[in-house]
Amino acid sequence: MAQSLSLLYTSHIRGDLWLLPRLHTFLRRLMSGADNVLLLDTGASCSEQVWHCRATGGRSCLVALDGMGYHAANVADGLDASQRAKLAQQVAVGLVDATQDWQPPGGEILVALEPRQSAHRLQICLRTSESTRLEGKALWLQKARAGQVGEARLELGDSRRIVTAQLHDMPRSTPPNPSIAGLVEFIESEARRVSPLDGATQTL
Repeated sequence: MAQSLSLLYTSHIRGDLWLLPRLHTFLRRLMSGADNVLLLDTGASCSEQVWHCRATGGRSCLVALDGMGYHAANVADGLDASQRAKLAQQVAVGLVDATQDWQPPGGEILVALEPRQSAHRLQICLRTSESTRLEGKALWLQKARAGQVGEARLELGDSRRIVTAQLHDMPRSTPPNPSIAGLVEFIESEARRVSPLDGATQTL
């Protein structure tokens, strides 16, 4: 396993698709020059109060996160079993809930909601905590607000340790990424194609 790992993570996007083009720019800045990075979302990516989340059964923001290169996302409170099964056929992002975990290549790291009995050398928990901390093999991540990016850098040699852990506020001046802006427009247009009779979408 690599001797170092960088984590960037977001949370509580709550259906704000137009936050994502700027967030993508900010994430790429933070990732610049870093090796062995995992990009995660710790939950609440959609909200039933937002029209496109209702129209797509909570899938709209997750499709966007997939397009942004996220590796895994907590979907425990946002997707039912049928929506999860449908989305899993459409995206590469790992969909983590109470029944499904995600493993990056190499097999020594597990991304799960909470610690599990396993032989993995590191378990990254997607249920957040008041602080970023290691408890044995389990890494808990500090809660982040919408517009914040959490960062944790770890050493994973013979003794695991957190090198740095912090929350970054995205600057208001961050420009939107044009490709992600186009993706957001596509997601919204597809969500508008929901049938008013049966709630089925054409694509999402």
